[in-house]
Amino acid sequence: MHTSDKTILRLIELLKFQNKITTAKNFCEVIEMQPGTLSKIASGKNHFTVEQIDKICLKFNVNPNFIFGYDTQAFRDDTLTHIKDFTVNKKVNKN
Repeated sequence: MHTSDKTILRLIELLKFQNKITTAKNFCEVIEMQPGTLSKIASGKNHFTVEQIDKICLKFNVNPNFIFGYDTQAFRDDTLTHIKDFTVNKKVNKN
């Protein structure tokens, strides 16, 4: 699995924690992706596309450098949310 895929899967949990989305299915709806695609990405069969990453960055104000591991600031605004400050001890909910 690509590092960017892992980061986005963790980002989904962060977005749920911040109440920006309610479920992984809600995340898929926002970026116009089929929920089954997310399951395939989580299993390593597929990867997030450039178009999907672009939508994630635009719709959730995500720092693209964060997705690719070049920055620890998750969002492109004044909320300095660093991923190292957020830990999830569960698997991504595929609902």
